[in-house]
Amino acid sequence: MKRQRAGKDVSSQLLGTGGTYYVMAQLALRGFQASCTFGNAPYVDVLVSAPDGHRTVTIQVKTARYATRFRGRGDDKVPYELQWPVGYKAATTSFPTLFFALVDLWGLEPDTVPDVYIVPSRFVKSFCAAWVDKVPWVRIHVPYKRMRRFKNNWQLLQDALK
Repeated sequence: MKRQRAGKDVSSQLLGTGGTYYVMAQLALRGFQASCTFGNAPYVDVLVSAPDGHRTVTIQVKTARYATRFRGRGDDKVPYELQWPVGYKAATTSFPTLFFALVDLWGLEPDTVPDVYIVPSRFVKSFCAAWVDKVPWVRIHVPYKRMRRFKNNWQLLQDALK
């Protein structure tokens, strides 16, 4: 049986939905109590609480088909930067309990596992602050080395819920 790939035919809305559900699955597998807002809450795609319900954090999910950009050729090809469209409102909002889950789908290749960068909103806001008012469409371009500490780092959410 030939595998079908979800290629260019997948709409950006479905990519976003897929990213959100992937994040929800990862949260569930790690024992987080999480609920999807289905677009009914500003700034928030996922609500996450501690098991006892005393602390909560919120997550805004941003998904890219290809977030990782490379430089070099052949054996010298290395990750250089990561890119996601975030929008003006997301780039200018910062709450201590708001996180971004930046999902890189790696082009939807079969058998690839997406990477999720768990990033505090204050990082996104400070990264975009110098230029966000000068561009018509906000897309972050973060050097790969600056983002490594956030890659699949679900512990940041665990720490925030303590």
